[in-house]
Amino acid sequence: MEIMLVKQDDRPIGFFPFTHKRSWLSHTYTFMALGHASYMDFVVFNHLAEDVIEFVFDEILKAKKNVVFYLYGLLESSKTPRIVENYLQQRKIVFSLHRVITPYLNLIDIELEKYADKRRRLYRPNKREKRLRENGEVKFSRSGQEEMEMVFHLHDKRWKKKRDTSGFTNDKDKEFYRSLAGIQEGPMQTQLDALYINDTMIAFHYGFKCRGRVLSYTLGFDDNFEQFAPGRILEREKILQCKKDEITVFDLSIGYEPYKFALNTNVDYTRKMIFSSSTMTAKIKRSLFSMKESLIERLKKNYEFVLFIRITMGKFLFVLRNLFNTTESNGARGEIKAFLTRLKKYLYEKERYIVYRMEKNDLPVVANAQDFIGLTLNEAMNSPAISQEHLKEICEKMYRGYKGYYPDGSLAIENIIWLNDKVLRIGPISYSERLERKAIHFKNWHEGNLEAACSFVKKKSKAKTVFVTVKDGSENELSVLETKGFSICKKIYKRTIFGNEKYEIFE
Repeated sequence: MEIMLVKQDDRPIGFFPFTHKRSWLSHTYTFMALGHASYMDFVVFNHLAEDVIEFVFDEILKAKKNVVFYLYGLLESSKTPRIVENYLQQRKIVFSLHRVITPYLNLIDIELEKYADKRRRLYRPNKREKRLRENGEVKFSRSGQEEMEMVFHLHDKRWKKKRDTSGFTNDKDKEFYRSLAGIQEGPMQTQLDALYINDTMIAFHYGFKCRGRVLSYTLGFDDNFEQFAPGRILEREKILQCKKDEITVFDLSIGYEPYKFALNTNVDYTRKMIFSSSTMTAKIKRSLFSMKESLIERLKKNYEFVLFIRITMGKFLFVLRNLFNTTESNGARGEIKAFLTRLKKYLYEKERYIVYRMEKNDLPVVANAQDFIGLTLNEAMNSPAISQEHLKEICEKMYRGYKGYYPDGSLAIENIIWLNDKVLRIGPISYSERLERKAIHFKNWHEGNLEAACSFVKKKSKAKTVFVTVKDGSENELSVLETKGFSICKKIYKRTIFGNEKYEIFE
């Protein structure tokens, strides 16, 4: 670390927060928070900025023969990039300039109703939030430093099988971010906000408030609740809160992620400026830095490539790290199995499903059948056997409109039957169709619970027609359905060859 202090008549007028690295017969100066901060700048009185910046660079160039400056995080809307660029042009110093887009919301200009309408058209957040609220008590609130462990847990869980370059939960950095979360007074404050369901945190927003600007630094959520878009719900609440608090700018930080462009109203740019002394060694090093940054700049604009590195390579590295790890080996082997299954289905797949139906009046009734209890999300979250392995699956079903029921006193994933009165959906072949009025589809049935489930549907449901589905070739299940009086409604064939899908439906 090399923080330079500039004085005029023994009065401090500027600070330059550098990291100074000596390597390859040269010196490299960069801002001290490289890899952590989105923005950096010099701390200088505005009316003296130009003179002080010129003075510092001149002094360093005089003192160091082979020196390279790698200045990242300079926001173009500030004065510093223009001052540095003018200085370099006056001294005839060759430099390279690299930019990354920086979306933000100008909260002064937006009308909340129009802005909210835009988001509804893009993401249908009302539907997602409605489904989430149907399954629990949802709350948005400010969190404190004491909840940082839960924040780290959610972040690690979300990025466990992805390539995370943020360093947010590195062991050596956790204490730093935890300490920042305790800053609640002064011109710069850390704001930790969270979304809760039934008092359990499912999403967090870690950011900074400074002089009318809120910077979104890290946003995370529990992947089990991904279908409900908790991150987007939290963002919306945070933006509304900033508007009420008379914040002028909600800064989405640097990057080309699509969600930022669905939210922003304006864009800024953040610069990386690379220049050096005139020696051959320094010029070569500056050229290498510039080539590297040009490549990174181009790759980051290709969001599909970013996702490939983040997700596909992340899973590959997860498997390599954990294939023989006793605690994570099952997860690694599961990823290999899932990849081979996807590959097989992409190359060639031939699946056939049969849809059976029965009129409600013909449904079999069992005397003294067990009562079924409606499953709530809170019950699933509080059941260790379900929450640890199956919570994501349950959330997906609830989002898709299924309602779960289980025999009284027997809450287990294999005992839950799922009813849907809107859509008949066959997940393994990605097939769905709208149900007619007063029809219902139920799944997760088996020979042991079919009669009890039919009795429950006949007693509780207003539907006149019941549909169930079964994979063709499942002789035992086919026999059970036909024995109970179900009749074939249609057959659905799906064939996939090298990713080309074709459905055939026989009524």
